[in-house]
Amino acid sequence: MALGGRAGVSGVSAVWSQARPPLLLRWLSHLYALGWRAYEGAYRLGLKRRQVLPVPIIGVGSLWVGGVSKTPLTIAIARYFHQQGRRVVVLAHGYGGRRYRQVTLLEPGEVADPYEVGDEACEIRWTLPEVPLAVGKWRVAVARAALERWQPDLMVMDDGFQHLPLARCVDLVLLPADESPFGNGYCLPAGPLREPPSGLRRASAVLWMGEGEPKTELPLPTFRVALRMAEPVPLRRDFPPLNPQTPVHVMTGIARPERFVEALHQGGWRIESVAVFPDHADFRRANLSGYQNTVVLTTVKDGVKLSAVLPPSCRAYALPLLAEPEAGFWEWLVGAASL
Repeated sequence: MALGGRAGVSGVSAVWSQARPPLLLRWLSHLYALGWRAYEGAYRLGLKRRQVLPVPIIGVGSLWVGGVSKTPLTIAIARYFHQQGRRVVVLAHGYGGRRYRQVTLLEPGEVADPYEVGDEACEIRWTLPEVPLAVGKWRVAVARAALERWQPDLMVMDDGFQHLPLARCVDLVLLPADESPFGNGYCLPAGPLREPPSGLRRASAVLWMGEGEPKTELPLPTFRVALRMAEPVPLRRDFPPLNPQTPVHVMTGIARPERFVEALHQGGWRIESVAVFPDHADFRRANLSGYQNTVVLTTVKDGVKLSAVLPPSCRAYALPLLAEPEAGFWEWLVGAASL
């Protein structure tokens, strides 16, 4: 979907910004929330038991469906402990990949196929090739397999706050700092929440992502996380460095793409067009022949899939998003995880 110079707001985002969404969606949202409370209650009351493994597991998640930079923070945490000499494994769910319901273990440096293990797992592998990666929907089985294979000192689980079967020693919940932390307050499909705000009682800490002053005070440890675009990385080694004054065509298939495009405008990029695809898009089904002899700018999550399908004459670059927590966060996290 071409949006011209600036990213517009998708139909879903427009509904989620309404204080009172359509009645049918609100009714469905209440049913969804009721089902979630029943599921969570089964664990809270002990009717279902969470599996505890003999290794610290740090969970990174959110109440939001997407667009709060969970994966960049997962990468930052795993990199921090790896640089401290710890044996770290990252757990990724692999959504969108053919192996989603299987256990896939990737050794450091092992090539990952986004259509096999999902684009977010490949984003982690592309950005953090030196750390083992365990992928699959069934997190308990994945974590046990990773524990047997690598005997890590700790694991970092990406996008796992709503996955209750696997216990964590620390659960980090990411919320946007520059807008209402709970959106319009509704769960899916009337709002952006995966579960009601009461779910924060399971959290160890809240991380305010990005610029802006948080609009809510919470009875939890809170930390600020700056988000910064790194230098563009060519998707092919023979591409020259990208001059920021070069006109670019933006392509992306992520949650809340308008935030990515707005960041590019604020960074001074000369954007000729914007093409927005659904989150976790399969670019193999798109007609990209019109991008011959152009320069494309995208996210890492999209770039791991676009590199194989763009025309050979297209120069494509990915912009890594870096999550940079405030200094006090690391000391707190080491203590909270008993590391």
